[in-house]
Amino acid sequence: MLHTNQEHKTHLNVLLKLLSTYKVLSQKQLIRFFPDLPEEKTLLLIRQLKRKGRLFSLPGKDYVSCIKDYEPDFSLIAAFWVLLDFQPHVIYHSTSTFPVTLTFYTKTDGFNIIHVPEGKEMLINHAMRAYADDDLTNLVIVDNTTQIPLLTFPGVGAYCTVSPDGQVQYYQKQGVTVT
Repeated sequence: MLHTNQEHKTHLNVLLKLLSTYKVLSQKQLIRFFPDLPEEKTLLLIRQLKRKGRLFSLPGKDYVSCIKDYEPDFSLIAAFWVLLDFQPHVIYHSTSTFPVTLTFYTKTDGFNIIHVPEGKEMLINHAMRAYADDDLTNLVIVDNTTQIPLLTFPGVGAYCTVSPDGQVQYYQKQGVTVT
């Protein structure tokens, strides 16, 4: 599939905006974000932006950043993997503020993605009770499934774990349907 110069520029701009928002993502995430492009084309876009000094590789890692020597936020990276499971239905997405990691919308629903590091269950329970937004469904990333019974805040649609390579395993909350 041939791409026009305008499509090429559009993809470059989307890639830059994406990394301006999330700061660091893996190359695998960027490839998956552009399902309409062959993998080689996405990697070419990344290489072009690196050559121009607009993107940087993190040494010894698969991560790309718009900021040199930026440390990855693994909560945000895990949340982005969950977001990718909802592509191509996502119409808007962005980082959020604590306790929410990422917020996104489809045509019919809105979601918060919350990462709960092991040992921070009480803190997140307390923060989410104060945060409660009845309009959005909470998708909760846990480091370990043993955390699930410790989480008691409302609005949870599903729990999930995210492996380092981006595999997301969902655990549906009893009595809640995730569409």
